[in-house]
Amino acid sequence: MQRPAPRNPHTRKELLMLTLRTLALAAAATTLGATTSSHAATYGGFTFFAGVARNVVAVNQASNGVSNATSYLRVQTCAGALQYPVWVVGGPVCQATTADYQITMTVIAANQTRVRIAATSATCAIRAVRFGTPNSLCGYDLTNPNPGTVGSLTGFNPVATVLTGGAWNATIQFGNAVRIAGTAAQMDLFNIMNVNFSACFDTGDVFEFVVDTDRLQ
Repeated sequence: MQRPAPRNPHTRKELLMLTLRTLALAAAATTLGATTSSHAATYGGFTFFAGVARNVVAVNQASNGVSNATSYLRVQTCAGALQYPVWVVGGPVCQATTADYQITMTVIAANQTRVRIAATSATCAIRAVRFGTPNSLCGYDLTNPNPGTVGSLTGFNPVATVLTGGAWNATIQFGNAVRIAGTAAQMDLFNIMNVNFSACFDTGDVFEFVVDTDRLQ
């Protein structure tokens, strides 16, 4: 029987970097800095998905409520329905409130934005939350490589700060690497962030974490 042709061992640099970083970060994921209850809510760290490159003119570290609010929301329920809650901006804060949940982003330092997802009703049942669209002006900046994208400064890898409620594991995914004026993406800045829950995020659940947001131009 003729053997199949060997696979090409070479891949694009960006895909290889994503793969290596995903494996390393998944293996080293911890709940450093997290406050947990007696329940089994946990944080599983962050990984990456390839997505589509986001071309911008420049990057500014000084994000605010207005720029963060361009990271439009898409919430997937446990029943598979999609919801698109709308941000309301007030200074460094943008907040989206529905009858079932509240999602808040608050700029607390030059390289830190606190993200909070809280279930507020007995009918809340969230499976995933997507922050951002291909045209968002909000970027999510990680620490490596450093120096990375021009204008993004040092970045801040997401750290869970509050985990309360049911038996779910939260993981974060970053995709759509940002590149300036068509230059190669440095793979430290992304304009889409997914928060995924392994089980339904519902009554009394809260997931809060800190990440770095940048303003894209």
